[in-house]
Amino acid sequence: MTAHHVPDVAPAAGAVNAENAYTPRERKVVLAFAIIGALIESMELNLLSYPLRDLADSFEVSTQAVVTVITLQSIASIAGGFIFGWTADRWGRRPTYVAFTSIYGTLAVLGAFLTSFELFTVTRVVAGIAMGGAFGVIFAMFTETWKTKNRGLMGSVLQGMFICGTLITQAILFATITSFGSDAGWRTGFVVIGAMSVGIGVVALRSLPESKVWRAARDAAAAAPAKDTALQTDPSAPGSSASPDERRRVLLGGVFLTLATTGIFAASYCYITFGPTYLREYAGLSLGWATIVLSIGTLLGIASYITFGALSDRIGRRGSTFFSCAVGVVGFGLFLAIGSDTETAQGSGSAWSTATAALAGAAIGYAGFGVVGTWISEFYPTRYRALGSGATYYVARGVGSGLFPLVALMAADGNIHRAMGFGVIGAVVGMVGCLVVPETRDKVITS
Repeated sequence: MTAHHVPDVAPAAGAVNAENAYTPRERKVVLAFAIIGALIESMELNLLSYPLRDLADSFEVSTQAVVTVITLQSIASIAGGFIFGWTADRWGRRPTYVAFTSIYGTLAVLGAFLTSFELFTVTRVVAGIAMGGAFGVIFAMFTETWKTKNRGLMGSVLQGMFICGTLITQAILFATITSFGSDAGWRTGFVVIGAMSVGIGVVALRSLPESKVWRAARDAAAAAPAKDTALQTDPSAPGSSASPDERRRVLLGGVFLTLATTGIFAASYCYITFGPTYLREYAGLSLGWATIVLSIGTLLGIASYITFGALSDRIGRRGSTFFSCAVGVVGFGLFLAIGSDTETAQGSGSAWSTATAALAGAAIGYAGFGVVGTWISEFYPTRYRALGSGATYYVARGVGSGLFPLVALMAADGNIHRAMGFGVIGAVVGMVGCLVVPETRDKVITS
């Protein structure tokens, strides 16, 4: 296993690293902005899902047209992962954080006043590009600030904020729609959430500390152009940070890290996409009971994120991801076997209990998200951490959350129960893919 481990090499004397560069207060401030940034990004991402019917009615289009906008927004975030990741690695974490929060916040407010569906679609696609900057920058900020000892635990808390943001969006839009009606309600909700995003960007411009690790890496590169040129000419020279061995390790590890993350996304979005329909149409639950079951699943998901994130600090990122995906294999497998009973028991008490039990395992079964956020950002070197992290995460999200559920539904011939059960494939891919990725638990994040 040593061939697949990133060694815990002590940084050179005087080197700037996450262990020695920050005061406790600075770490808390960066963590606070990272958490808020994750919440805001999730809130913006889910702006279209909850008021799907309201948007369709307002613009006089089909719900499928709105779903198409959601898909385009998701695809656009892939480009954003590259664009804003590159920007953050070149000009800094803080200005990039300010840029993407302000851009998609402004576009949410603008979208609230549009009556043209075509223009609305443009605003959501551009917002999707901005959303692509969130993960890479937020986790780069966090990883370059937080100490090694409990970075897995805190990273899982940060990742869990993406779930919490969904709940906040639903609460705000529920309140505005019930208070002001369908059309005015979703528009008011867009303004509220968009204004919050812009406000966070303004505060970050003044109060978010720039990454000292990133800044030290930039300053070192600027101070030694001759050395950099020599290393580029002979990448195998002593001290080179771009040797052929490292390039192979990063390329191979990055491919399998993206593959594993894609599998986890596929499992999670089979649950997220098909869960509500399964509970109401197959298990025969009312909207109220279905909401309760899904809320329980959300809480189980957050708890499992934190559990496996904390476990990764003890047994490593690879082991914790492997075992979390193994739970997914069991959970989705049981769902395929047990959940089928509810198809012939619609509306009965046994259907409620069976569906709840079956979905609990599936909800816990994509807990690898509690680990991969930290793992991805630890894996890539400081000089392109935001770019590598954003590329891995958003490519995985585009394939796993956008493409896989559609393919699963087609393969299942429209059977929601079977399509949701195909989440087991994603869990298997995550479990196998993570075995090839280098371990990073003890890695000291340095410039």
